[in-house]
Amino acid sequence: MSTDHDGLSKVQKRRLRSHFGFTRAPFSRYMWASNMYDSTGQRDLLAGLRMWLELQGIVLITGPSGVGKSITLRRFVKELDDARYRVLVLPTMPSTPHGFLRSLCREMGLQMRQHTTDLFDQVRGRLVELGQADGPHPVLVLDDAEGLRIGVLDMLRRLTAANLDEQDHFSVVLAGTDELLHTLQAPQLAPLRTRVGFAWQLRPYGLEDARQYVAYQLQRAAVDAKVFSDQAVKRIFQVSRGYPRSINQLALQALIQAVIAGRDTVDGDFMHQVCKSHPLYQSVLGAA
Repeated sequence: MSTDHDGLSKVQKRRLRSHFGFTRAPFSRYMWASNMYDSTGQRDLLAGLRMWLELQGIVLITGPSGVGKSITLRRFVKELDDARYRVLVLPTMPSTPHGFLRSLCREMGLQMRQHTTDLFDQVRGRLVELGQADGPHPVLVLDDAEGLRIGVLDMLRRLTAANLDEQDHFSVVLAGTDELLHTLQAPQLAPLRTRVGFAWQLRPYGLEDARQYVAYQLQRAAVDAKVFSDQAVKRIFQVSRGYPRSINQLALQALIQAVIAGRDTVDGDFMHQVCKSHPLYQSVLGAA
């Protein structure tokens, strides 16, 4: 049976929609950045990014997996004025400096060269050229950067160093899990750390944001937020620990089990049973 992006089959979606009257399935794993819920931390991050970009340079965004870094970054990029900024995004994170430079060449439409030195000179020359021109300011976006090795990060530092010190010819957004912070502590990356102009750690939702997030998801599905009682939302928050992806999993699980049980609402006791029976959250529930 085929499933959609949110992991539900078409039959399951029809049952959910007919039972609760949804206009669309809530708590999807995928959402357009323009439709994201703005938590307090995400709003503050977006405000910081907008101010940082006026100054340019390097920004560092970190936080655990599942807290909304990528969707917030997509929202930020989507809002950029194409006349002022040219966004360069690498679809995958290269594991070697040579591969990193080749990826940049591919993204900028440059010729592929055999030697790393030639690739480096070509990429840096093009970035300088773009930065000095009257056209859009280049913004290199490196998401999921926790997989970048020290050599690649040092190559990034070298692209921003040397005769470029008098001006930021391009800006860099470096985003990843807290593992990226660990990698950046390497002694040889001290020069890169000193070039970070703005840094932000995105953390999970607090209770109020979790409450508003559940209500927002139900509102988009054209359903009364009272489908989940306040005690049910508190239980979701406790077990999910405020991670949006986990909130999605638990809330959707509760809706499916409510349909099976013939329930129109999810109260605290029912949500407790849902969490207790969920194989991915039983250990968390025991520690809660």
